[in-house]
Amino acid sequence: MPVPGFIAGFASAFLGIGGGVVLVPSLVLFFDYEVKKAVGTSLATIVPAALVGVATNYLIKSDNIRFAAALLIVLGAIAGAKLGAVIANKISGRLLKTLFAVLLLFVGLKQMGVLNIPTGRIANIDAYPLLIILGLVAGMSSALFGIGGGIVMVPALSLLFGLSMHQAIATSLTVIVPTALAGAVFHSRLDNINIGAMRFLMPASLVGAVLGAVISNRLSPDILQFIFGILLIACAVKMAVPSKLP
Repeated sequence: MPVPGFIAGFASAFLGIGGGVVLVPSLVLFFDYEVKKAVGTSLATIVPAALVGVATNYLIKSDNIRFAAALLIVLGAIAGAKLGAVIANKISGRLLKTLFAVLLLFVGLKQMGVLNIPTGRIANIDAYPLLIILGLVAGMSSALFGIGGGIVMVPALSLLFGLSMHQAIATSLTVIVPTALAGAVFHSRLDNINIGAMRFLMPASLVGAVLGAVISNRLSPDILQFIFGILLIACAVKMAVPSKLP
């Protein structure tokens, strides 16, 4: 069990995404967890891992974290998650997931440099209303498609707001801390967190988070963009193919 925790913590800090993309399927497929229990345990594990990742990024280069931007994105994400949950109950999810998968595919190919799709900065990072809208979209995506908001935030902050990949990853990771905490508190009230499992998962996730943040800051932005592009394409494929998880 420590291995999934380490990978989740590493992925969270390395690319600024929620480690649930690794931890939830691992707990379900390899440890026979019920999905809700896996989600709750994953969120509770990711909170300290993301916090350690943020602290490591701050110590390495504090300017990479845009705290004001992160706060505004969080505000939008809270509203977006509620809105996404409402929409999810009213429309056909299959078509919506397919369209979103196509979008992820194109953005992923651009991040990898395969497609030369022209994009321009829509605003500076201090464009507060647009940051709230970004949070809204990230929150909705999380609720509608079951993907971490970092999948949306990192490429948006990089491609549309002009942040470097290091800045986008560190800022996205900062957003994950309060959003994952809110989710963990909610699942705790529903008894969806396995405290016993966290004793094995958390230490490994903290080590992974420190290592992920250190390695991420040592890589060039181009390499990080390429790796993130691969992740987006993998998420696109996962969304397009019906899930076998219960």
